[in-house]
This record gives sequence, structure tokens and C-alpha cells, in this order.
Amino acid sequence: MHNDERTRGMRPAVLAVVCLLSGVVCGAANVGSTTVGDIVLPLKKPDLIRKDNAERSLQAATEPSTSETEITLPEELPAEASLSGGYHLVTKAVRAQLRQGRPTYALKLLAKDPVAQKLKNSEFDRIKAQIAQSYLIEGKIDRAAQVAEEVVKRSGKSVPLAGWVAGQAAWRQGDYGRSADMFALTARSKVSSAWLVSGASFWAARASFKAGRFEEVHHWHEKAAAYPRTFYGLVALKALGRGYEFNWDQPDLGFSDRDALDKSPAIQDALRLAKGGRVSGAITALAKSGWLSTNDKREVLLAYMIQKKVPSLVLYLARKTKNSEGRFYDLALYPESPWEPHSGYKVDKAIVHALIRQESRFNPHATSHLGATGLMQLLPSTAKFVAGSEEIALTDPKTNIEIGQKYVGQLLRDPSVNNDLFKLAVAYNAGPGNLAKWKKKLNNMDDPLLFIESIPSGETRAFVERVMVNYWIYRMRMGQDSPSLDMVASLDKADGIQVASAISSNLVAMAMGR
Repeated sequence: MHNDERTRGMRPAVLAVVCLLSGVVCGAANVGSTTVGDIVLPLKKPDLIRKDNAERSLQAATEPSTSETEITLPEELPAEASLSGGYHLVTKAVRAQLRQGRPTYALKLLAKDPVAQKLKNSEFDRIKAQIAQSYLIEGKIDRAAQVAEEVVKRSGKSVPLAGWVAGQAAWRQGDYGRSADMFALTARSKVSSAWLVSGASFWAARASFKAGRFEEVHHWHEKAAAYPRTFYGLVALKALGRGYEFNWDQPDLGFSDRDALDKSPAIQDALRLAKGGRVSGAITALAKSGWLSTNDKREVLLAYMIQKKVPSLVLYLARKTKNSEGRFYDLALYPESPWEPHSGYKVDKAIVHALIRQESRFNPHATSHLGATGLMQLLPSTAKFVAGSEEIALTDPKTNIEIGQKYVGQLLRDPSVNNDLFKLAVAYNAGPGNLAKWKKKLNNMDDPLLFIESIPSGETRAFVERVMVNYWIYRMRMGQDSPSLDMVASLDKADGIQVASAISSNLVAMAMGR
């Protein structure tokens, strides 16, 4: 979903590491085109996208970072953490206070609650670190630093969020040496996920550079680059001047195997269910078929689903399947849509795919609890406004993409987005109203990475990161370059921010035909 109303129903477990920098997606579908195409005038915002983010403190403090992100990719698997029932009870009470923007009261509650007093130190400090993050997002940097440092002193690597918050706070205070040390602590934690390790490592490199500890920069870039399907991992690879050899091979499908799959009732049921939007039922049917029992069988089944052009099942199987060399099939992890908008692509095909992959996992019938529908998860009210029609079939893939890309075009021309690719992702998730509000609150912060880390919505921070990873990898798959990735990777070079800003202005001018 993609308007301010989205923030009223955000899931409480998403990551905190995301980046912003300008890039252009507006143009024709052909590679290298700078034509704007049939994009409508700036979006006039109806009431449906004027809702405030009433839960911003909750999002800030209870989306504790990459270590607790919902699993969507193989490399996102977090370290296992066994948490007690008492932890969940206390967390619920603390979050209720954070939802109301009361981190100080939440801290007092944590200190006095009898159940909290019986928690293990690591569990107690895990909750305390969430409160520290709330202070950070609220702009109370000194308080955030104090609370986070208390957690670091006692629980250290067992609560990686504390090191993350302490590192961010020290960065904002200009203490780059301390910032580097705190990010390094988080990067070394055995309970950090790949996303948090790569994020903390990249920020450790940034802070080391700022602190003049140049000999440490390469080490931390290398550590981040070990996770190439994460946001900061991909950026680190580019900063090192390297690329990643994604596996664009397709698994083989023999005639006998295809015939066996064609005749399998369970497989045919799975196809029927998936095409009808019942992906969970399709997965159950696959499990009953016997074709998931070994990696060899999954490879055959994956090849079959690729040929049948069922991207929802292709993506599901891709997470469970490796080739003989132990590598994932990135062609399947980043499948192409078999559907195109009625009028063809008027914005970058890669950004449309990036949004679809994140929003619906290529399920044309996906529906959120707020009513967002279809491949690009459009709210019916938004879709009707964008299409100028009351009769819209949002579960029709071509129609959904047609309206979705038109909405993307409108957002690009919104004054708060101004053709900025990363701000587009923010606005698509949280709405242009919230984007404008956050930009104002943060005084149009020059450092794009810091801007994203300062956004109050944890879901939006996660959304931007994942969409950008999707976008860059789809650009690679489609044989296109990624100037936005180049710019992010060059931020910490001399005058990096100023250079990136200038390049961004030139790209915007090209997109606008100037």
C-alpha cells in the first residue's frame, strides 16, 4: 500500500536500515530512454491520503531493526532468539506507551513492572533498547545515547539494537569514533541478521572514514559486502568497485519430468489455486505432491513453474532451491511479471517489478487488511481517484499495473518527491503527506542515509530498503545500469553528497525533457 492511511496499520516487526538518494524512474520502457511518456500532472491529494501517522512513536521504537525482520529472502534469516512469555507481556505494555509517544513513561514502567524485574538481562535490555530507539527517532539524541549505552554496557552483543542506536546517536553528536565502535559491536553480534550485520558494517565504515580511521573502512565494507542481497551489502560492493555475479541460470526441465508434472493432480491443483490467488492453498498442494521432498525435485518443479509463468510459486520455490553449486537461482528470486499494463510501460519496468515483488509477491489477488488489492496493492479509493473511474477490476493484473504505474508517475511529480526514486518509495508506502511532513521535520536533511534512518516509520524504512534492493537487482537482470546505486556508494567520497545532488538534478532535468 502507498498512502498515509497505510501507517495506521503497520506491522510491528520490520527493519530499521534503509537509504535515500535521487534517481529517475520516469520514462519509456526501453533501456536508456529519457522520455517522460504519458504521465499525468502533479497529484492533487484527496482526503484518503491526508491521514496522520498516529503510531509514529510505536513504529520508531517497536520495529527494532534488521534482526527481527519478517523473512522474505534467504539471507534475511535472523539469528534464533528464544523469548519468554514474560518478555512478550512486558513488550506489549511498553509498546502501548510508545504508541502514545511516551518513551519516558515506558522506561519508568519497565523499571517498576514486577514481571519485567524477573526477565533475563538480555530480554529486559532488548525492550530497553526499543525505548532508546524511540528517543532517537523523536530527536532526543542525548537521551537515546544514554539509554542505549546503558544497554550496551550490560548486554553488549546480545542486544544488537542497542549498538545500532548508540552508533546512530553518536553519529548525530559528531562523535564518529564512538559511532564506529558501536556499529562494530552490532556488526559482530551473533544474534544480528544479515540485514543488520550489513547495515551496521556499512555505517561502521562510514563512521571510521569520518573519524579518520581509514585503515578500518575497507574491512567494514568487505563485511557488509558479504551479504549482496541486502541493501547495504549491495551498496558496499559498489563502494568496493565490485559487482556480484547473480545466478541468472534457469534450472533444466526434461520431457519426462514435465509429463509427470502435467499428470500430477496435486501440481495441477497448485497451478489452479495460485492463478486464482489462493497461494497458501497452492503451497499446501505442492507439499502434498511429493515434489518438495528433495532439492533435485524442487529444481525440476521450479523449472516447471517458470515455464508455466506462475511467478508467485516461482518466488516461493526459489527460496527453497539451490543449484548443484549451492547457489540460489536469482532469476527465480527476482521473477519477471508475465503481465504488462494495457498501454505498455510508461515508467521504468524495474521499479514496477520492485514494487510488485515487495507488495504482493506477484499474487494478483493479494488483499491487505486495509483493503489494498492486487499486484501493486492499490487501495480502491486511490485507484478510483487515479483512474478517474468507479469501475475498476484491481485483481486483473494488467489493469492493476496500468493504474499502479500511473500512480507512480503522479507521485514522481508530487513536489515532495520531485522525481526522486527513493522519496518515491517513501511516498508509495507512507503517502506524500507523510513524506512532506518528515522532510519538514528533518529540515530537508542533506545526508540521504541519515534521512531514512530518521524517518519515524519502521515499516517505511524497511520498505524503501527492500524496494531499492529489488530495483537494483531487477535493473541488473534487465541489463540496465543503476546510477542511483553508484551515487549512494560514492557518498563518503570527497564532496559525495554535493556531487550526488548535482547528478540527481541533471537526471531530473533529463526526465523532464529539459
